[in-house]
Amino acid sequence: MKSAFVTGAATGIGEALVVRLQHEGWRVFASYRSTPPEKARWWGLSNVTAVHCDVAEPDELRAAGETTREATSGTLDLLVNNAGYAGSAGVIEAADMNEYRRMFEVNFWGPMQLTQVMMPMLRRSKGRVINVTSASVYLTIPVGSAYVVSKVALKSLTQHLRLEMAPFGVQVTSLEPGGVDTPMTDFTPELGEQQWNSIPQALRGQYRQHFRDGGSVIGENFTLIEPDEFADRVWRKIITAKRLKPSYLIGPKVAPLPWMHRLLPAQQVQNIWARMFKAQPAK
Repeated sequence: MKSAFVTGAATGIGEALVVRLQHEGWRVFASYRSTPPEKARWWGLSNVTAVHCDVAEPDELRAAGETTREATSGTLDLLVNNAGYAGSAGVIEAADMNEYRRMFEVNFWGPMQLTQVMMPMLRRSKGRVINVTSASVYLTIPVGSAYVVSKVALKSLTQHLRLEMAPFGVQVTSLEPGGVDTPMTDFTPELGEQQWNSIPQALRGQYRQHFRDGGSVIGENFTLIEPDEFADRVWRKIITAKRLKPSYLIGPKVAPLPWMHRLLPAQQVQNIWARMFKAQPAK
């Protein structure tokens, strides 16, 4: 029986991937942090093991590795670094550094350290690593840089890891979801206000004169698909693929994003985002 470890498995993409993998007969270790796992559809299934693991806590990562090692006799076929955090760190000149660092702890350092823990098992089985980044790696989002920058860093890390592990038979790829209906993409007006309130009062009005918040703009311009549909595409395009490509961009209306960067000058691409996020004139 093949085995997989999936982080952020209590909701959204992670939960849907666990459901799909267990349906296909895999032994799945479903990692969660704060959301009660009893609410997940995989809860109680014989081939799914719930593992409490905060990816920002090295001790919990090591414990998760030991749990997996004992249950699989030291092998692992697939690691999906899916857990993510999208807080509100504000604008760069006055960024909330605790929030900025928190996003890197979860979105970058967590996947890197968990990969280190799991790599001996992945080497033994010549397994695979899927690092879940984001379609936002192709965007420049004013008032919301921290999440994007942390995911860009993870994508770069993935490329380096892919090259380093190739001689040892471990395949690595970056999964870039675009428009999946999860708690993280619940772009409510309250979320927009939260982003603005993360900016000091003295600067807030200045930025609102020039920009709209990222959540509102992205919510208006990107179509969302259900996590189960997304997980089905991941299964067909990635997990069952004979050889992994360097990256996979999956979601509605996102296919043009990498082509913009390949075909257009960098300034022209930034002009596109400047227009998209530009503040609307008062009516």
